[in-house]
Amino acid sequence: MKACVPRHDFCMTLPFGAVVATLGVLGFVAKRSFASLVAGGSIGATLMCLGFASLRAWSSGASSLPWTAASAAVTATLAFAMGKKYMASSAIFPSGMLALTSVLMLCFYAKNLLVDGGNPPKESQMAKSD
Repeated sequence: MKACVPRHDFCMTLPFGAVVATLGVLGFVAKRSFASLVAGGSIGATLMCLGFASLRAWSSGASSLPWTAASAAVTATLAFAMGKKYMASSAIFPSGMLALTSVLMLCFYAKNLLVDGGNPPKESQMAKSD
């Protein structure tokens, strides 16, 4: 039985980036934290841009590896920063939640890059190689 985890990095990077950006906006609305708005918005937007770049590369038949690796690097930075913030404050929301989801995303990126060898080709490209 196959797992229900998507095989393409952009299927997870785009929603994750949107969640990070949304949490930045919520942090600003709830606490008037301009730092949350800027950090969450910029990191979320960066992740979404990397996800779209990966999707575009995959759609054209090119390798998505650089975009996936960049997404992993941004996510690792987020995991480190939020983990450090969680350790200092013990606040589950948002730092603990973001640290945990970032670590889970890093596991997904590691699987995508190391186990799967990157995004699988399109079905049409697979049929041509047979």
